[in-house]
Amino acid sequence: MSIQLDLRRALDVTIVPHPAFRAREDLLGRLLQEHQEGIEPGIDMLLGPSRIGKSEILQRLAAQYPERREDGRLIKPVLLVSVPAGTAPKDLPISVIQSLGVPPPRERNHKGALFNMMLDKLKRAGTMAILFDEASHLVDTGSSIPPRQASDWFKSLFDAARVSIVMSGVPRLRRLLESNEQLRGRCRRPLELMPYRWDRADERKIFAGCAQAFLKVFDARACPIQTSMNTDALMRHLYAASAGNVGLLSNFFKALSREVRAPGPLGLQALQRASAHVNLPAHGLLPPFSRAHMPDELLMQLLMSELATYEIVLAIDSPQTALAAHRNQVSAVPV
Repeated sequence: MSIQLDLRRALDVTIVPHPAFRAREDLLGRLLQEHQEGIEPGIDMLLGPSRIGKSEILQRLAAQYPERREDGRLIKPVLLVSVPAGTAPKDLPISVIQSLGVPPPRERNHKGALFNMMLDKLKRAGTMAILFDEASHLVDTGSSIPPRQASDWFKSLFDAARVSIVMSGVPRLRRLLESNEQLRGRCRRPLELMPYRWDRADERKIFAGCAQAFLKVFDARACPIQTSMNTDALMRHLYAASAGNVGLLSNFFKALSREVRAPGPLGLQALQRASAHVNLPAHGLLPPFSRAHMPDELLMQLLMSELATYEIVLAIDSPQTALAAHRNQVSAVPV
């Protein structure tokens, strides 16, 4: 096996269970366990930018409740359902039925019949929870389906099946709650999984720890990063490559692995080439490894711009965020 392939495979299976990730995973895990022990089910949302780790959390939760056979019957206690782009509420019963491993019916015109079939299959499978990944596709920009229609479907599913429901997606998924007071009354406060902030020392330290976990993968294969930058400067550039999003950080290191041809140190040029092959946060507002110094206010401007693409407004609670907000307001470009 080539060293590049070895690196890429190692990075593919490297999941950094950082504190924010673990906290959301543990909380949702406790809620599922309580339901299994007889507590009433609930509805939860897990919100965050793309590549932040929402799908990984749902996958890990589902893996804790593997399917099994009982008297020849397939039991699926926790069902993971991926919601494709362009999905309408009327398609959701089919997605659930297919996730149960049941062929969908040929006749799909009768929504009530599909819904009842889904309920019957869920009961037969002993399903206690359904995890809907990428549920924000239901409220994509330009969707012809009103959020109210989608939220009504989830409310009906919860009331009829009495299963716990977890929906994950980007923050616009919150529109389901805003459009339906009845669903909002059944849902707990949404959980947020957000990037780490550079202006907070504790979060900056956690981000650096995540970066070190990826760096160790390269060190273990005799491919250390060696440049004239000190550790602080390197972390600033890695933050520019990810805006504090560990999933984007992982993407950068996967791109860097493609620069490896043989064991040996990786220099600045390899880092620059890797950053040129990834989708940078905030549409490349602050290209990493392209300047000598990455001041705090530029890193915060990057984070604020990236979050703005998800309609997330960062609280102005530090001098760095105040300056970053001003720079965004006047459309200042980092120079």
